[in-house]
Amino acid sequence: MERVIEVRSPATGELVGKVPAMTVGEVREEISRAVEGFEEVSKMPLYKRAAVLRRVSEILDERREEFARLLALEAGKPIRDARVEVLRASRVFRQAAEEAPIVLEGRVHRVDAYEYPPGNENRLVMTVREPIGVVAAILPFNFPVNSMAHKVAPAIAAGNSVVVKPSAATPLSALKLREALIEAGLPENAVRVVTGFSGEIGSELVENEDIGLITFTGSTEVGLKIASTAVARGKRVIMELGGSDPMIVLDDADVERAARIAVRARYEYAGQNCNAAKRIIVHEKVADKFVRLFEELASKLRLGDPLSEDTDVGPVISGDAVRRLDEFVEDARGKGGRVRVLVEKPGLPGSFYPITVVEDAGPEMEVMRREVFGPIAPIAVVSSDEEAVKLANSTEYGLQAAIFTRDLERALQLAREIRAGGVIINDSTRLRWDSLPFGGVKKSGIGREGVRDSMLEMTEVKVVAITFTRGS
Repeated sequence: MERVIEVRSPATGELVGKVPAMTVGEVREEISRAVEGFEEVSKMPLYKRAAVLRRVSEILDERREEFARLLALEAGKPIRDARVEVLRASRVFRQAAEEAPIVLEGRVHRVDAYEYPPGNENRLVMTVREPIGVVAAILPFNFPVNSMAHKVAPAIAAGNSVVVKPSAATPLSALKLREALIEAGLPENAVRVVTGFSGEIGSELVENEDIGLITFTGSTEVGLKIASTAVARGKRVIMELGGSDPMIVLDDADVERAARIAVRARYEYAGQNCNAAKRIIVHEKVADKFVRLFEELASKLRLGDPLSEDTDVGPVISGDAVRRLDEFVEDARGKGGRVRVLVEKPGLPGSFYPITVVEDAGPEMEVMRREVFGPIAPIAVVSSDEEAVKLANSTEYGLQAAIFTRDLERALQLAREIRAGGVIINDSTRLRWDSLPFGGVKKSGIGREGVRDSMLEMTEVKVVAITFTRGS
């Protein structure tokens, strides 16, 4: 009897769909098909691959509401945010088609500038970019459509095939997006989707000798284990890992703007974004005003059914997530934090968590040290720029950071001192440009995502040299 995974709505607990819980043998077969798919897609001229990517973009635009509704059902993402995710995914496919001719363009080198090796004046030397082969794309639960787009679109543009492993919590969107890719003209074997439990089938994706590169988005702990195993087997990796992104509000900041942006940056999708503003660090001179404005705005958020047009914040992904959040709150309370619930849970059966603030947050609290995937906002007060930077850099993460100040020179100085993959001045840590590099330092990542950077990571550079022999 075939084992299945039941996909249930985190908002209601109702069954949304079922997918196979694949075995290692079935995954191995899917990888073998992807090897065949690589032979097909790598021989397609770039203009045909680009045409497929553009058509996928069109399909996503045409069926945005259909995809968004599925995201709201299986991921608990508020429908308005789900529409934005589908829009972004559409643009990622389009950008990959547009960027590929530029990123993948080769070069001719003036080797006659070098004395060694002798005879360079009679040589033509080129570098070209070639696809790696089969890419394994391991997706998170929180952005099943856009994360898949970020991994699949550059891979296909570069001529690779892809085996996609979605989260067991949100596999339906990945299967639906694969259907769009095939409908757009991609060969059946060029993109395969494997569904199952990571603890059972994940090792096959990491260890199988036919996988050339692994692109993973998820927790730091899991990602570093995958990277260690993969690199030991000579595989490439792109790891987009955890974050505990600080948002610093200095004493000369536009406090009203900072508070408004902080509410969205922390509570969007119930705080389950890798680059959410997970730690808010405020100068003591503006702390009272900021906290008052922040809590006033956050208390007006509507927590409820993700399918409702009025909902701002939906459920977290599971009951286990709720229990972990309770542990964070109890730890903060036990260490002197003032815990305030601003919006209570709605009267719905799903895995909702109240919109919560922890005032007087200290560096010893878990909410200030770990990645908190939920609607809890710790607010710490500091007395100097140096203290703010020290606190910002005090975790093992370094994904993104934000600084609010009217003094640009001051902001740039702090940006130099903060260890992060991106520093946003006077705006949200959630800012991301899909064609530009995205990733972190320390334990927040290895390599960079982004349409351009992913294509570079997913290709090998080959030197081709021609020596002219006529007249020699």
